[in-house]
Amino acid sequence: MTTQTLTFEEVVADNAETLSYLLDQDVTALTPAEVVEALEDAGREFSGSFEHINQANGEAMTAAAAFLASTLTISDGDPDMPVLLRGARARLRDTEI
Repeated sequence: MTTQTLTFEEVVADNAETLSYLLDQDVTALTPAEVVEALEDAGREFSGSFEHINQANGEAMTAAAAFLASTLTISDGDPDMPVLLRGARARLRDTEI
Protein backbone atom coordinates (compact mmCIF):
# COMPACT_ATOMS: atom_id res chain seq x y z
CA MET A 1 0.00 0.00 0.00
CA THR A 2 1.36 3.42 -0.98
CA THR A 3 0.88 6.27 1.44
CA GLN A 4 0.67 9.72 -0.06
CA THR A 5 2.17 12.44 2.08
CA LEU A 6 0.07 15.58 2.30
CA THR A 7 1.94 18.88 2.63
CA PHE A 8 1.03 22.37 3.79
CA GLU A 9 1.58 23.64 0.25
CA GLU A 10 -0.78 21.03 -1.21
CA VAL A 11 -3.52 21.96 1.24
CA VAL A 12 -3.20 25.60 0.17
CA ALA A 13 -2.92 24.75 -3.54
CA ASP A 14 -6.00 22.50 -3.41
CA ASN A 15 -8.02 25.47 -2.16
CA ALA A 16 -6.11 28.29 -3.84
CA GLU A 17 -8.85 29.52 -6.15
CA THR A 18 -11.46 29.94 -3.41
CA LEU A 19 -8.99 31.25 -0.84
CA SER A 20 -7.42 33.73 -3.23
CA TYR A 21 -10.88 35.08 -4.00
CA LEU A 22 -12.03 35.23 -0.37
CA LEU A 23 -8.76 36.65 0.95
CA ASP A 24 -8.29 38.98 -2.03
CA GLN A 25 -4.67 37.90 -2.53
CA ASP A 26 -2.71 35.10 -4.18
CA VAL A 27 -2.38 32.59 -1.35
CA THR A 28 0.15 30.53 -3.32
CA ALA A 29 2.60 33.45 -3.07
CA LEU A 30 2.40 33.60 0.73
CA THR A 31 4.65 31.85 3.23
CA PRO A 32 2.98 29.30 5.52
CA ALA A 33 3.01 31.79 8.40
CA GLU A 34 1.42 34.46 6.16
CA VAL A 35 -1.29 32.00 5.08
CA VAL A 36 -2.12 31.28 8.72
CA GLU A 37 -2.21 35.00 9.54
CA ALA A 38 -4.42 35.77 6.52
CA LEU A 39 -6.81 32.97 7.47
CA GLU A 40 -6.98 34.14 11.09
CA ASP A 41 -7.68 37.75 10.04
CA ALA A 42 -10.29 36.73 7.46
CA GLY A 43 -11.86 34.28 9.90
CA ARG A 44 -12.44 37.07 12.41
CA GLU A 45 -13.75 39.43 9.74
CA PHE A 46 -16.09 36.93 8.09
CA SER A 47 -17.40 35.60 11.41
CA GLY A 48 -18.72 39.06 12.27
CA SER A 49 -20.89 39.18 9.15
CA PHE A 50 -24.66 39.01 9.20
CA GLU A 51 -24.67 36.68 6.18
CA HIS A 52 -24.77 32.96 6.95
CA ILE A 53 -22.30 31.99 4.19
CA ASN A 54 -19.76 34.53 5.42
CA GLN A 55 -20.18 33.32 9.00
CA ALA A 56 -19.64 29.72 7.87
CA ASN A 57 -16.58 30.77 5.86
CA GLY A 58 -15.21 32.60 8.89
CA GLU A 59 -15.66 29.55 11.08
CA ALA A 60 -14.01 27.29 8.50
CA MET A 61 -11.06 29.65 7.99
CA THR A 62 -10.53 30.07 11.73
CA ALA A 63 -10.52 26.30 12.24
CA ALA A 64 -8.19 25.74 9.26
CA ALA A 65 -5.84 28.44 10.58
CA ALA A 66 -5.67 26.65 13.94
CA PHE A 67 -4.84 23.34 12.27
CA LEU A 68 -2.24 24.94 9.98
CA ALA A 69 -0.69 27.00 12.78
CA SER A 70 -0.11 23.77 14.71
CA THR A 71 1.80 22.33 11.76
CA LEU A 72 4.29 25.22 11.88
CA THR A 73 5.59 24.14 15.28
CA ILE A 74 6.14 20.42 14.66
CA SER A 75 8.49 18.46 12.43
CA ASP A 76 7.39 16.94 9.13
CA GLY A 77 7.83 13.46 10.57
CA ASP A 78 5.55 14.10 13.54
CA PRO A 79 2.63 11.64 13.57
CA ASP A 80 0.21 14.52 14.18
CA MET A 81 1.19 16.27 10.93
CA PRO A 82 -1.08 14.27 8.57
CA VAL A 83 -4.01 14.59 10.97
CA LEU A 84 -3.60 18.36 11.20
CA LEU A 85 -3.22 18.78 7.45
CA ARG A 86 -6.26 16.62 6.71
CA GLY A 87 -8.25 18.63 9.24
CA ALA A 88 -7.19 21.91 7.62
CA ARG A 89 -7.98 20.58 4.14
CA ALA A 90 -11.44 19.44 5.24
CA ARG A 91 -12.25 22.80 6.82
CA LEU A 92 -10.98 24.75 3.80
CA ARG A 93 -13.16 22.64 1.53
CA ASP A 94 -16.12 23.96 3.53
CA THR A 95 -15.46 27.51 2.33
CA GLU A 96 -17.49 28.80 -0.58
CA ILE A 97 -17.73 31.88 -2.72
